[in-house]
Amino acid sequence: MCTLKLKESNKDLSKQEEIDEEVNFRIYSILSYFVVLIVVGLPIWWYTTRVYRATLPIGQMEDANLNNYTDKEFGTPLSLEYDILITFVHPDPLNPKILIKGEDIEEHLRPYLDKISPISEFIVKSQWLYLLDLGVSPTKNEDHYCLKKDQLPHIITPLEAKLWSHMSPRPTINLLIYFQCCNDLPLYIFDEKNERVASNAFLSSRWGGIYIINPDKQSCENGVFKPNMQSIISTFITQIQKLFKIDNILDPDNIYELKMRKSTEMIDSTRRTLRSLAELLSEIKSIVISEEVGEKISIAVESADEAEEFLKNGDVDKGLEIAKVAFKSSEEAFSDPSLLSLLYFPEDQKYAVYIPLFLPIMIPVIMSLSTLRTWISNKKLNVE
Repeated sequence: MCTLKLKESNKDLSKQEEIDEEVNFRIYSILSYFVVLIVVGLPIWWYTTRVYRATLPIGQMEDANLNNYTDKEFGTPLSLEYDILITFVHPDPLNPKILIKGEDIEEHLRPYLDKISPISEFIVKSQWLYLLDLGVSPTKNEDHYCLKKDQLPHIITPLEAKLWSHMSPRPTINLLIYFQCCNDLPLYIFDEKNERVASNAFLSSRWGGIYIINPDKQSCENGVFKPNMQSIISTFITQIQKLFKIDNILDPDNIYELKMRKSTEMIDSTRRTLRSLAELLSEIKSIVISEEVGEKISIAVESADEAEEFLKNGDVDKGLEIAKVAFKSSEEAFSDPSLLSLLYFPEDQKYAVYIPLFLPIMIPVIMSLSTLRTWISNKKLNVE
């Protein structure tokens, strides 16, 4: 009898051990799934799907001191390169025939452009436009046509569609010559006081200038007209000086002032661009900053401070040189295509894609944690 009870007791003990082993196996399975999915898998997923951003001097980008800047009446967009597009507009190509070339004008303009070349590079181009009118109807007087000041802005719009300026990545300074036909009366420009403009030319802010030339009577009779080169160059130089806000392009003091002003504008533009980028990064978390872009930003920050220091010490040439580096680096960093690489995949879409994948696996694991808690509680009771 005692032997039978002992055997039953051994059987019960063996069954209990098997149950304990099965429970332990389930507990360890739960723990392994929890470790793999939560402790290891979730951080790896978060790290591999995060938006990479190189180390940036965000504090310096946000705290930059900016000068108050307002556009004046005349001016040009800030750039390290400009196209100067010389355009000849001749409504009637054979009446008269015009003897002039863009290369001739470039040759006469180049010595003046070299004076301001330290601030930027100038690429001179030329083109001819035929059978094209001004696009406005001038007022006819007894012996001439009259273009009023309020009509002048309307001349640019129809001409702009025919120019090459939109085909260049650089800002364009347009220098346009319009030749009046011999069959028509001379065309003159009049100001707001209804007084004839001596130069017969006008300037449009941030666009360029237009110079109207009326062929003389003898040239019309001969059918061949050779414009006065000195008058053309003088008019264009005056327009360029107004666009760059200098009084005399040959005066060293004016050139010094231009270098100082452009250096300051480039430094200010650099810091504005960097601040805008810093604000953009704080608002849009999916913008990627690669190491290359981060290096350009660092160069822009350091160069802007260095250029400002040179200007304070009176070394305008060195300050201008480094300011150009800062301006170029900031513009390249802000317009780098890699910044937009993940804008189409924001955080909410990332969760929408991955949650249906992870949630069905993680729910059973999380619910099994109640079994783990019960097992731990029983262990504590047994120990006590």
